[in-house]
Amino acid sequence: MSNRQKKGHLEKMLRLGISESEARIYTTLLEKRELSVLKIHELTNIPRTKVYEITQKLIFRGMCIKKQLRRKTRYQAVEPRRALDRLVKKYENDLDKKKKLAKEFIKMVYPIYNRETQSVDVSENVEIIDDLPSIHERYISLVKNTKQELVGFMKRPYTHQHKRQKVGEQENEKFEILKRGVIVRMIYEFPREDEIEFLIPHIEKCIKVREKARLTEYLPMKMYIFDRRYVLMALTTSRRATSTLTMLVIEHPGFAQAARMLFDHYWNKADDYRNLLFFVLKEKKTKNKMKQVSLVDEHSRSALIESEEVET
Repeated sequence: MSNRQKKGHLEKMLRLGISESEARIYTTLLEKRELSVLKIHELTNIPRTKVYEITQKLIFRGMCIKKQLRRKTRYQAVEPRRALDRLVKKYENDLDKKKKLAKEFIKMVYPIYNRETQSVDVSENVEIIDDLPSIHERYISLVKNTKQELVGFMKRPYTHQHKRQKVGEQENEKFEILKRGVIVRMIYEFPREDEIEFLIPHIEKCIKVREKARLTEYLPMKMYIFDRRYVLMALTTSRRATSTLTMLVIEHPGFAQAARMLFDHYWNKADDYRNLLFFVLKEKKTKNKMKQVSLVDEHSRSALIESEEVET
């Protein structure tokens, strides 16, 4: 396959909603039929840890299968017509679900809109914050002044994931309101591999001080609702983790009530965090075992080579 053909294939797959890394691995599997993680890494230059994550996504999409032969794991591309048929059907099902959800949401909130939002001056109710220090301070202030209830959607981007001081300040304010008897319920989006070490300990700390937590595979936005009056929600300029983050603070009981209805909808469908936590830790343990087996095999090969050199 020429470079020009590969480029054309990648462009079409990107337009279908498949990421560049997924497209590169899938087209490589099409060419080579069956490959190990190491071979995929060598042919695509995608880091091995990412190859594990991406192949799992391809399996979930129905574009790839995993074959286990003794200690050897191989990945094989699914025939393109079947793979894309499944993808299209998934998009159609997702669209139908979103249409249904939109109709339900409109039906729920339209009476509130008519009752609460007539003659509202939006400029007095909406605050826009687009720098991280100000977002942090505004969040701290809203949490500190919460008297009854805080609920929210927790999802990436986690802007302070690698800033322990900022994360600590946010956690401490949440712990303080929990001690005062404030109800805190959070739905966390299923963590990616690079977020597990940050997110799981955070959830466990919050659970210990009586936060109620659930996990789900997808959340539509990053959002917090304070005392059914204030809504803090995120707008991202790109899908990348490094995107610029803009937060809106909306002070309006009607809008907060509508946002709370959306929260309740996802809360009822989310899983107890312990169920998915078990799955995450199991996957991580499996990957560590695979790495250990790989190191043992490498050590055995080295020992064999040394013994052969001694014999000669």
